[in-house]
Amino acid sequence: MNRDAPYTIFSLFYVLTILYFAIRPFTTRAQLILLFLPLSFVLVLTKPRRKLYPMPDKVEKAILFVLVIILILIGIYLFTQYHSLIYERKGAYSLTDYVLGAVLIVLSIELTRKEYGLVIPVFTIAFILYAYFGWLFPGFLHHAGLPIHRVISIASLEFGTGSGVLGTLPQIGISWIAIFLIFAGIAQGFGALEHIIKGAYLLVRKFRSSLPQVSVLGSMFFGMFSGSGAANAAAVGSFTIPLMKRYNIPARVAAAIEAIAGSGGQIMPPIMGAAAFLMADYLGTYYWNIALKGFLPAFIYYASVALAVYLSTRGVIKPFSEASSDFGKITGRSVLTALLPFIIGLITLIIAMGYFMLDIMLAGFLLTLSFLLTWLIQRIVTSKNRREVLKEFTRNFIDGVKAGAETTASIVTMLACIGIIVGVLTTTGLAQKISFAMVDISGGNLIILVMMAAIVCLIFGMAVTTVAAYVLTVTLAAPALQALGVPPILTHFSVFYFGMIGLITPPVAPSCLVASGIAKSGFLETCKEAIKMGAALIILPFTFYAHPELFELSLATLYDALIIGLGMG
Repeated sequence: MNRDAPYTIFSLFYVLTILYFAIRPFTTRAQLILLFLPLSFVLVLTKPRRKLYPMPDKVEKAILFVLVIILILIGIYLFTQYHSLIYERKGAYSLTDYVLGAVLIVLSIELTRKEYGLVIPVFTIAFILYAYFGWLFPGFLHHAGLPIHRVISIASLEFGTGSGVLGTLPQIGISWIAIFLIFAGIAQGFGALEHIIKGAYLLVRKFRSSLPQVSVLGSMFFGMFSGSGAANAAAVGSFTIPLMKRYNIPARVAAAIEAIAGSGGQIMPPIMGAAAFLMADYLGTYYWNIALKGFLPAFIYYASVALAVYLSTRGVIKPFSEASSDFGKITGRSVLTALLPFIIGLITLIIAMGYFMLDIMLAGFLLTLSFLLTWLIQRIVTSKNRREVLKEFTRNFIDGVKAGAETTASIVTMLACIGIIVGVLTTTGLAQKISFAMVDISGGNLIILVMMAAIVCLIFGMAVTTVAAYVLTVTLAAPALQALGVPPILTHFSVFYFGMIGLITPPVAPSCLVASGIAKSGFLETCKEAIKMGAALIILPFTFYAHPELFELSLATLYDALIIGLGMG
């Protein structure tokens, strides 16, 4: 069954509408998600080269057609009924509203299962059951229970309160997060990754043990716009892991190097992971402030990873000569020229957000536009066949749009599912009860409370994505830590980093899973090596409480950051 054509059409509409919304917001984020959550589901359903269930192609095609039509109609209905849902029918929704809300709940759970596995959907279903059967639970878990229509409304229709499948999390996903995921997809479509890896090679080629550092630096630079640990490991690792194996590095070690280097993609400014955008919203601050504060911790992480990788491989790697045929004959000038669109784009972003303090969506649009224009001007100036340049531009743009739309739709779907859990936690009062219980158990001792928050986040991180672990732990632990006087920025960053540990810890460990698949090494062996080399990821969040000055940019803190990074390595 060929889905490429409809998927391309849906992707183009999806991405171009978001880009238009970035420069001319024609509605609110709350209304935009009413149309774009169903469209995100459509993109997940129609993803090419993927069977949803084991069934004949004709049956699957018919089911998909019906689902797509239903979702489009749901999106149009909700979008056009926005003002009535917010101002007229709030608390007194119609039967149609409840039915459509229930459909969105079921689809968000099922499609999250298809994209991310069973854990998040099982959590979601458990919380829905808890909301309904609250009177059956003992102790502080007990509550009166919510009627089924109330469960549906808090999980879907009450998007104005910020929770549910249409609440704040997916709203941020379809706006702030989406605009940078689209850029990442477009940059990949235009081959930025290949040139980033070549640039990393040029920086370290003079050193005997330089090859593993190509993986570290390549992942760091690629992470500046990818914002995803697993995607970083997959993109960079597809080149660096086979190369490391050919130069005598064991498969499990090569996979572990890329897993821990790729994991840093979520913390590397200026475009950090999805959780960083949620952090900005939770803290009520401009995203650029989060990016600035995240610079030094990210620098420490990569400095310590580079040192740990050097110590782990210096005795096994074969000499890596400058004339390596794997990279060909490249020069600094050629790589710099190839990376110019990417560099101009990032400079544009930094000026737009750091100097002019533009809206995040508009800054992201200018980043994408400057990248595309620079690439196009470069090719037109240096090529004699302008028609061929335009064909290449169109082909790369469409490939990038599809990549950006696929990633965005997947993350928005997951955020919608997590929104159900957040809605139940806040409505039933469970989040507040757990926070009070954590303070009581710790006896007001900050060290014990931080350890408890770390353990909670580690448990979540071992089972769900970093975004999910961050959201759930912040919802539970942030009020408790703030009650003991911990600044909110420290709480959120430490939880963010604690959640990232799940990228390399089983049973999920997505970065290790991707890297071990490329290296054809054992999954658990890769996790073991990654944990050994990724000690910084485990230790660093605790240093935030001892050194809060890490979130301030100055020469003194740069020096302290270097010392801490080398010490962790």
